[in-house]
Amino acid sequence: MFATPLFLKAQSTAADTAQIKEACLNYVQGFYTGDSARVAKGVHADLAKRIVMKRMQYRVSNMTAAQLISAAGGHKHPDDAGVPFNAKIDIYDIDMEIATAKIVTNKMNFFDYVQLGKINGEWKIINVLWAYLS
Repeated sequence: MFATPLFLKAQSTAADTAQIKEACLNYVQGFYTGDSARVAKGVHADLAKRIVMKRMQYRVSNMTAAQLISAAGGHKHPDDAGVPFNAKIDIYDIDMEIATAKIVTNKMNFFDYVQLGKINGEWKIINVLWAYLS
């Protein structure tokens, strides 16, 4: 039986945490600034972004990576009195090659729950379930 030395696991977790936060920032800050290349860097090509909405009855609305990246290119929020962009990223779990996090910003009226996968050594957002802030 092999045991992973704790110091190696801690280093890996710290590196993974930093890369997960970077993928989340690429996704959300890239969208905020209208930088479609940055959004593409943070998400996997097979991304599924969903919201549960109620209009008469509940339905799930879907968005693909291509749709998100395209929307980001035509989307830029105006600067509001020099208040810097801030994102709070809470990582709930990192296990093997998958992770789960929540992203909330001071600039947008929604939050995202994201699931990421580590593919070829790089963390990418694969699934997003989002909702408007109340």
